[in-house]
Amino acid sequence: MAEHKIFVLDDEPDIGNYVAQVATLSGFESSYFSEPGAFLAAIEAFPEACVAIDLQMPAMDGIEVLRRLSALRFRRPILIMSGMDRKVLEAARHFARINELPVSDIISKPARVEELRQVFQKLHGSSHLLPTRAELVEAMQRREFVLHLQPKVRIVGDAGGGVSYIPCGFEGLMRWQSSNRGLVSPDIFIPLVSTMRLNAEFADYLFDSALVILENWQRSGVAASLAINLSAPDVEDLGLADRLWQRCAGTGVDPARVIIEITETAAMRYPEQALDVLTRLRLRGFQLSLDDFGTGYSSLVQLQRLPFVELKIDRSLVSDCLGSEHTRIIVKAIIDLGHNLGLTVVAEGVEDEATLRLLHGWSCDLGQGYFFARPLPPDQAEAWWLQHNPVGDCSGRLA
Repeated sequence: MAEHKIFVLDDEPDIGNYVAQVATLSGFESSYFSEPGAFLAAIEAFPEACVAIDLQMPAMDGIEVLRRLSALRFRRPILIMSGMDRKVLEAARHFARINELPVSDIISKPARVEELRQVFQKLHGSSHLLPTRAELVEAMQRREFVLHLQPKVRIVGDAGGGVSYIPCGFEGLMRWQSSNRGLVSPDIFIPLVSTMRLNAEFADYLFDSALVILENWQRSGVAASLAINLSAPDVEDLGLADRLWQRCAGTGVDPARVIIEITETAAMRYPEQALDVLTRLRLRGFQLSLDDFGTGYSSLVQLQRLPFVELKIDRSLVSDCLGSEHTRIIVKAIIDLGHNLGLTVVAEGVEDEATLRLLHGWSCDLGQGYFFARPLPPDQAEAWWLQHNPVGDCSGRLA
């Protein structure tokens, strides 16, 4: 018997059976379902199974299936499939994310065998039994969660008409190097933190990890800001501002060097409470950044009331700029909106020079993405900063 179970839902038997067969070849015990009711009944009977879901089905579409999985508090890896365009797949991924469903991957149909096998291998690697609450607590005690740092840069021009970038900070992204499981994806453990009511403990752990890095930077002369990501329940924690400020005071770290990133969806979930918590964070000296802007459902009236200093354009929009005029219009409009509200604008997902030049032409302030660097362990991030900030040099110059 295969080590892992997967349920495949697709209303087209030929495609569904084909996907299930490739899953079997990839090490799964697979079962195919053409009807959502039977599929959901199987999930209730075997909640440990992974799933692969087609989006476009006549009886019940994939979004409704995802909604029902969320109601079941399903927490196993999900593969989303569709013959629709990539934007629909990305929208479904985002829908799953805001409903705390762990999406392993998205794939366009029809898919070649080798392409499917690669996706299933990734799914297989993340399909172990989910960590327990005790395991997450123990992992924090063992300091197994570590921050990897992705550079943020200021986009500047030069007299010759070229485009340059100057490092200005980092975003801290949590990674879990488990002694038992190996490297665990954030898509697996981050939703569990909320489900298992560990938000306050995890936020404190994350913040303390950031303070250790900032203390080390003070000694080595790295004048970088460090951004950390907090969740929707964190924004509802009325004691958050005082607790984080006291931690800064105990280490001598200036709160102004800490940027707290909140997603658009989290900020809008309970805007009155968010206004309380975020305003107190600003009063305590912390900087606030609105993350993943352009993919949520903000009320602009509510948004302008919240004390953000920075707005980050979601990577899915930035990465689509070169190929879509419609997306270019949206991104430019977001940059203009941010500037009109007095915000610094950051473009996430910058992966090539052409995109960087486009953003510079629109006066985007900051960039972040693989074009500059992937997330790095703290020692490598410090070395990257020192390498790109020689005295008197405008680093990262492009021809």
